[in-house]
Amino acid sequence: MIETKFTATENDTGKRIEVLAAGLFPDVSRTRWQRHGQFWLEAKERPGKTKVSAGETWTVKFNPPAEPEKKLESWDFPLNVLAETKYWLAIDKPVGISVHPSATDPTNKTVVNALIAQFSEIGKHFDDVERPGIVHRLDKPTSGVLLVAKTPEAHKKLQEQWSAVEKTYLALVQGRPPRKGKIEAGIARDTKNRQRMAVSSGKSAKHAESFFERLAVNESENLSLLQIAIPTGRTHQIRVHFSAIGFPILGDEKYGGAPADRLFLHAWKLTVPDPETGKLIKLEAPIPKEFLDKMPDLDTLPAT
Repeated sequence: MIETKFTATENDTGKRIEVLAAGLFPDVSRTRWQRHGQFWLEAKERPGKTKVSAGETWTVKFNPPAEPEKKLESWDFPLNVLAETKYWLAIDKPVGISVHPSATDPTNKTVVNALIAQFSEIGKHFDDVERPGIVHRLDKPTSGVLLVAKTPEAHKKLQEQWSAVEKTYLALVQGRPPRKGKIEAGIARDTKNRQRMAVSSGKSAKHAESFFERLAVNESENLSLLQIAIPTGRTHQIRVHFSAIGFPILGDEKYGGAPADRLFLHAWKLTVPDPETGKLIKLEAPIPKEFLDKMPDLDTLPAT
């Protein structure tokens, strides 16, 4: 058990108490603090998501579970490694595979199950047994660059620096959007369907921006290939934004897209500070053949 008391500083203002607790005790992940932590402001217990203010006196307590948590099963599925160091690795996530098991997809054939089979150290070094090393996520039907930490220290640094990460996607959308543009619209859970997200201006909506450039057009099928940069990373952000302006992604039936063999959304490039050196790392996942087949006249793509 861990228990301590501290007074919040000016630098702590606005941060969630569970995040501060994880910073005080880096051997215990934020996920574990969310599940098993207790937090008191003065003598009143508060939820982990509570944001602190300078001068407040907090008590934090970590109660590990009495029984060992369920271990993930390994899955012998070779992952395509794009780059690797002793602190992190980047893979080309396959389309149609979830990043980790969840209540809606409780399978043992996910990226995480494959990771612990191929990189045993990841399964050993993290106390988050459900999502060891996962820095960010991609939707199950989305392919492309996925960054994974090999150590808890690298994981913490990568998450702290995530606001500085540049994320570039490729998408095939229906119709012909402007050559360049910006979509700025809040995103929240769809009140009529909890499995969907929606553009919203309500209090629960999170700010989201998507910048796009049209790279090519398939006139015969009325499709456009877009390069999309998202400084924010909301759930289903690209899918929701382009559906909202009338250019749904091909294969995205959930958001009005026409049926296809796959969702035509690909996490193409990722530029991220190295957790060890701070230097920018540029990662790129090859463009899937299905995209190129839809763009027969495409010769080259512009550098980004």
